[in-house]
Amino acid sequence: MKFARYLAHGDISYGIVDNNVVKEITNNPFSSFEITDHSHPLSEVKILAPSLPGKILAVGLNYRSHLGERPSLEEPLIFLKTPTSLIGTGESIVLPKSFKGRVDEEGEVVAVIKDRCKNVPKEEALQHVLGYTCGNDVSARDWQKRDGQWWRAKSSDTFSVAGPFIETDLDPGDIVMKARVNGREVQSESTKMFLFDLPTIIAHVSQVMTLEPGDLIYTGTPGNPAELKDGDIVEVEVEGIGILSNPVKKET
Repeated sequence: MKFARYLAHGDISYGIVDNNVVKEITNNPFSSFEITDHSHPLSEVKILAPSLPGKILAVGLNYRSHLGERPSLEEPLIFLKTPTSLIGTGESIVLPKSFKGRVDEEGEVVAVIKDRCKNVPKEEALQHVLGYTCGNDVSARDWQKRDGQWWRAKSSDTFSVAGPFIETDLDPGDIVMKARVNGREVQSESTKMFLFDLPTIIAHVSQVMTLEPGDLIYTGTPGNPAELKDGDIVEVEVEGIGILSNPVKKET
């Protein structure tokens, strides 16, 4: 099943996507719902970020191809991104005018948490996942290297990109993610190359932090991400989900 969060006629709703039509549901995908008789062509609604997370977690260095020559980690490297940095497909990634260095895209598969959970055993972890979406963990590299915390390198406004849809019927152990900048493929890898799989990540995080409906977990980026510049178009594509596409612009 594929869910969308969207704006139509001034109202924000959730719906089920089927053949380029979104069928409105009551409530939201994180609770009991029914399909209503309201529907819209996707072309006539604005697709929004797929949830309103209380928190966004991200996993660093979770692919051997991105780890490079650095030593392997003994446990997942987790960091936080702020909900205020979240945007959806079609919205502009804004390069801060106060930053003069390199900003990279980081294409990722993102897990969307289904319910409130804590101390989740690894073997039960996927029961707490609603589905998956495309993500772009935009990163200002000089700030990332220089700052003691990654607060602005990873959470500047518009630096957490997700969407367009939540797909529930995917195997998180083998999802192929591709990223492109101006049509040129810059990343391509399967989640089967994770150093820490999603159940391990959820179990690790939930030992100390309660996860809640709509929370997002960016699961890591592969390879060597590409630099973003004013005027670029960056796309993150996951088969079965869709394409997350965003223009890039310099803050004025």
